Amino acid sequence: MVKYQVKNHQHIFESETKFRQCHASTVCVLPDGNLGAAWFGGEHEKAPDVAIWFARREGGEWEEPRKAADADGVPCWNPVLFADGERLLLFYKVGKEIPRWQTFVKESMDSGLTWSEGRELVPGDFGGRGPVKNKCIRLGDGAVLAPASTEENGWSCFTDRSEDGGRTWLRSADVPFDRKMLSGSGMIQPALWQDKRGTVHMLMRSSEGAIYRSRSEDGGMTWSTAQRTSLPNNNCGIDVARLADGRLVLVYNPVSGNWAARSPMAFSVSEDNGENWSNPEILDHVPCRTNIERAEFSYPSIVAEGNDVYITYTWKRRTVAFWQLHFPEREEKDGIPEGLWPVMLTPFTEEGKVDYDGLRALTGWYLDNGAAGLFAVCLSNEMDLLTEEERLKITACVKEAAAVPVASTAYVEIPGGNAPEAEALIASVRRTAAAGADIAVLLTNSFVNRYEGEARIREVIAQVLEAVPDVSLGLYECPKPYKRLFSPELVAWCARTGRFAFYKETSLCPDILREKLEAVKGTPLKIYNADSSLMYDFLKMGGHGHCGVMLNFHPELYRWMMKNWNEDRQQAEQMQQLMTVTAHIERQCYPRSAKYALGRRGVPIGPFCRRENAGEWCGSCVRAVEDMEKLTGAYFTELERKFLTFS
Repeated sequence: MVKYQVKNHQHIFESETKFRQCHASTVCVLPDGNLGAAWFGGEHEKAPDVAIWFARREGGEWEEPRKAADADGVPCWNPVLFADGERLLLFYKVGKEIPRWQTFVKESMDSGLTWSEGRELVPGDFGGRGPVKNKCIRLGDGAVLAPASTEENGWSCFTDRSEDGGRTWLRSADVPFDRKMLSGSGMIQPALWQDKRGTVHMLMRSSEGAIYRSRSEDGGMTWSTAQRTSLPNNNCGIDVARLADGRLVLVYNPVSGNWAARSPMAFSVSEDNGENWSNPEILDHVPCRTNIERAEFSYPSIVAEGNDVYITYTWKRRTVAFWQLHFPEREEKDGIPEGLWPVMLTPFTEEGKVDYDGLRALTGWYLDNGAAGLFAVCLSNEMDLLTEEERLKITACVKEAAAVPVASTAYVEIPGGNAPEAEALIASVRRTAAAGADIAVLLTNSFVNRYEGEARIREVIAQVLEAVPDVSLGLYECPKPYKRLFSPELVAWCARTGRFAFYKETSLCPDILREKLEAVKGTPLKIYNADSSLMYDFLKMGGHGHCGVMLNFHPELYRWMMKNWNEDRQQAEQMQQLMTVTAHIERQCYPRSAKYALGRRGVPIGPFCRRENAGEWCGSCVRAVEDMEKLTGAYFTELERKFLTFS
């Protein structure tokens, strides 16, 4: 849930005091530290009397609006304010029809009290150079980048770059996209931000029911192919701002459709550079099915100052709404990242030796397919058939190749369900951590003998915690040689120690999962479900991620589910059915079946295993893998056809 504080909410002026209708506001922190806003107003959009109006906010109150630009009987459109040192620039469009727009600019040296005469931004241009709706941004190299678009012969986005403070401009190439894949006009009115690496990102309004995204690695001169996001769009304006701590705030109508309803007006927050967004927080709403004036909240503008944002938007075409929101300093999330934690396989040579080159390649494949972390030594990697030297060397190899946290089991043999001595567990934890594991994982069946209770388990865990105070620990409900499930009460006790970060849960029971999630709230311990058939339900409960066998076959299903389950629940339910059915392949000669599947996907590993069931490999196993590939491949072809995001 997004934490924020409403510091101010008001309308900038009373409706119909200067004009009958208004639209397309822009907001800016002025050079003198006050706020300014501008919009176009007149009898109605496109009317000859439509001019650009401006107001200052000083001492917490908005001053009376006054006209800042006019064009003698030709309508004005879409003002954009931009503070450049002591100068305040006001960009705006002039023209009867959008394809014939000319862009003009005025300057103020007193924060909007007075303005220069307007001049053409790019003399002789018709169509729309410079910012079309949203604010310019200043890049790390000092250049100013303006988000632009045109609406003749289909819609297209581009940027204008100025290296002399806005006096001259260099046009970028259009953002590429496959027009044949669109049902409508295309994309317009981009919004920009630059991340800490220097990459420039663009979000775009579209006719396709969703916001589109592109990026530039060369300061806005060329752009990647536009990609559909999971964010809805009603073919109406959006805007985005970057807080001082790197979070993004997107203001938009969270409605999908072409010319769909312009209510509600809302914002969402991203903590990962726009990859994922919070659920919409509603600012204004009148229930409606189509765009109607009495329910129109549209064309938002947003600017950030520190961790405050200032937002304006059209309010029923009658006035401009204003919000000031404060976002508290970001709380650092305790523990490890949520998401997908593959249970890793061990590549072997035909002679039965560990194939470390194959292991490095496999590690890279997991990372390329969205792994948040890696469970390097586990049952899938045949840990019980490896020597301790091999387990430690595998841990070190994966850690060296991975840019994500690595969990590795501190394995001690458990013959017949008899627990090892606590000293043996402690020694194994130390060796595992020394090999490079970020998390030394303990098997829940390794603390006490099979028929001893949880009181004794707590005693052993307490000994381990005292002996290795500087090691982060995990727990794994491993099914061999027998499965021991921790009760929610014991999970809560472990979580409250603050020493456990990772829990691989294998109860296969929704009620138990729910209780364990409740038990770890407010602690660093995160729970990762192993059961494919429960993934969707687990995420709805607030689960932290998935750590299961099928990530070795088709991680794209699980990646899509992690990212989109809350945005498209109908699709998520269908995908859950596919995941449940295909998970039955785990019963056929695993892990050889997974190695065969990975080899078919180009991972350079052989099918060789130490597990005894490798000898059961037969034609039906081959067909099961290949038929599963066809099934999931066809499914994702259909997803692409529907323009659903699963990256």
